[in-house]
Amino acid sequence: MAEDAEAYKPLDSVLALMWSIIPQHCSGDLALTPMTSKLCNWCSVVCVVMAIWVHCFYKYADTRPTVGPDEDPTMDIFLMYAAVLSLAGFVFETCFALNIKLLGYQPTYESDLMLRRRLRMNRKIMFVFLMLTTMYHLMTLDYQYVHKGWLAKYHGGHQIVYSFRYIEWVCCAPIVLSISGQLDHAEDGGARNGIVPSSMLTGIYCIISWQGLVVEDFWAGWILITMAFISYFVASVEQLAFVWYLKDQGREGVLRACLLFYLVVMIGIYGVVYLLPIPGWISATSENKFYCVGDISFKFGTSLMIMATNDLKNSHDLKKRSEVLEDDFNYLIDNASVPVIGVDRDGHVDLWNKKVAELTGLPLERASGLCIQDLVPASRRKELENLVQKTLADEDAGTLEISVTCDGSEEIADLQHKLKSARLVLSAARRSNKLGRLIGVTFIGCDLTEIAAYREAETRKTRFLGVVSHELRSPLHGIIGLVTTLADAEQDKMRAKRLNMILNCANRLLDLVVNIMEMASLQTQRQGGRTKMILHRDPVELPKIIEEVVTLVKSSVDKRGKALVHPGIELINNVSTMPIIEADAHKCTQVFFNLITNACKFTHSGSITICSNASSDGESVEVSVADTGTGIQAEALERIFQAFEQEDSSEARCQEGIGLGLSIAKEVVEMHGGNISVQSEVGVGSTFTVRLPVTMIDLAKQADKSSLSGPAMMPRSKTVDSRTSRQAEKPLILSVDDDECNQTLIRDLLQGDFDIYKAMDGHEALSYMGDSDNPVPEIILLDVMMP
Repeated sequence: MAEDAEAYKPLDSVLALMWSIIPQHCSGDLALTPMTSKLCNWCSVVCVVMAIWVHCFYKYADTRPTVGPDEDPTMDIFLMYAAVLSLAGFVFETCFALNIKLLGYQPTYESDLMLRRRLRMNRKIMFVFLMLTTMYHLMTLDYQYVHKGWLAKYHGGHQIVYSFRYIEWVCCAPIVLSISGQLDHAEDGGARNGIVPSSMLTGIYCIISWQGLVVEDFWAGWILITMAFISYFVASVEQLAFVWYLKDQGREGVLRACLLFYLVVMIGIYGVVYLLPIPGWISATSENKFYCVGDISFKFGTSLMIMATNDLKNSHDLKKRSEVLEDDFNYLIDNASVPVIGVDRDGHVDLWNKKVAELTGLPLERASGLCIQDLVPASRRKELENLVQKTLADEDAGTLEISVTCDGSEEIADLQHKLKSARLVLSAARRSNKLGRLIGVTFIGCDLTEIAAYREAETRKTRFLGVVSHELRSPLHGIIGLVTTLADAEQDKMRAKRLNMILNCANRLLDLVVNIMEMASLQTQRQGGRTKMILHRDPVELPKIIEEVVTLVKSSVDKRGKALVHPGIELINNVSTMPIIEADAHKCTQVFFNLITNACKFTHSGSITICSNASSDGESVEVSVADTGTGIQAEALERIFQAFEQEDSSEARCQEGIGLGLSIAKEVVEMHGGNISVQSEVGVGSTFTVRLPVTMIDLAKQADKSSLSGPAMMPRSKTVDSRTSRQAEKPLILSVDDDECNQTLIRDLLQGDFDIYKAMDGHEALSYMGDSDNPVPEIILLDVMMP
């Protein structure tokens, strides 16, 4: 086997040289007849060796003048006919190549395998037409190399051998045949061809065909001609096998098969005409006229037909490709995970994918043809119409959040029990047909149905927290007031201690309720997009507030009755003089109380230091609370500012609280236009920094509206002065509350200095105020959330 491989090396080298001279881009050849293809390669080598041997050791016949008008007056006409037609073909293909280059289509043709094949064919055909027009113009202008046919003279005939024509055959015949054998590109992008060996052999045996006519030796001439015809038959086997292959490749394949079969037959006819002048059966000029017509048919006409066939195939392939893309696109839309709705220019539904059908309960077959306006609430139809009109006008339409209810159309009344409401955010895009004409609008939606339900649940939860917290706070105030009164009047120390324990528990519970109410208020603010919790614009001296908070914390106790500041902990107030800022004094007190008490909870040794700093531009101030406590893990730094979140959220945590302090502090600071940040290292401690602007931001002009948004003051009636003047010395208070406990507490606390009139509901209070015989109260205590 090794010896066989060595024997093939010279052949491989020769073939490699031939392919480099006339490259055919033949990677991935079909090789339908491997043995014939190999035989074609061997014949090519033999023909080359014979051509070289004859050229080196034999003499060629003398040259002669070209055929003039005296010899054949029509010969120039045939030559000019071939030259002009081939020039027209060259100009056409050159214009095609220039258009691709100038219009910027070159990258597209290079990247697409199908179009790349057309580009390669264009280059090959340009070369064929250039060779044709060049050689025939040279022959027309008498710039040619004409030999006498020595073998014909030997046999008594007459033959004129136009050497330029054989040069053109050698160069063009293999290219025309290889174009006929061109296949679709391989997966790696390489060109494929089915008849490269026979195409190359065709060009090579044209060389020895010319030598067989002009060599001055009888045996050498006939051997060369015989070898040329043997090579033709060997090449024809591979080419006809490819013809048989092409007939099963669709209509374009059948046409290509017919053209290739015509080429094979035409080459055979060339061979017959080639032999006829040798015995003198036809004249030498008739032979050359036939070649003029044949070259135009063989190369010019066939090349144009091949190119036209390829263009038709490309058009068909592009159509199939577009249909596949359209089917894939329609499948993608129909099975998309987002809702897609399409309407025509009149607003009738013509696209309704599975996701929309799933969300609304309305199937495509029932949705088609319905007016899109009937599928949305009547109050939002104008907005939807504006969205459609802006999209059709190619304007920026934005998005629209809307409910698709499907309950406004009488055509689907029978499906009302199956229909569902879907909350969608719709964006719209223009839709065109294959001709580029505008046919409607496509809506792509984002399903907010679950999000809307979540929002509703959040709203209800927040409302529930607010109502429940208020209902808890009212009795807690009563408990605290009554227990305080009892504890102050109790003489028994043990009973007084227990009453104080009840009082501490109630105060802790009240703090919890107040925090929940604050968080509910802040969440309502975020959900509604407006400030529900009003911030007062007070002139605030932060050093005084922090001093009060520090004093309060030092005297505070935890749930076990122990001091909040652990023994050995130093609470240091290093707050320096700062500019007076505009802020809500009560909320600022709440923020710093939460931060300092939070530091006390997690600091068991060391110190807690509060310090301050004012910015150089005088626009903001900073207060930091630094402790030497346990520290916070890095992954918990963001989570601790979320509601109901703590660093340790497990059931085994030992610190009191439900995780609202930092969340409320963050919300309050941000409402002031500031920010809160934290730096912490586990085992070293934490530093919380609050930055507040000197001037509060304007949250929807809340301060200006706060006086207007609160409960309206009841104006004094003009009949007040006419009422009976009260002789009593105590001021009158009207207490309006539906809680008997609160009423009792108010009476116990205030009855020594005030006269109390009790109203258990709003109707009773209005009835009292409406009676002109009743004295006008100096103060009205009113439960604002009372039914």
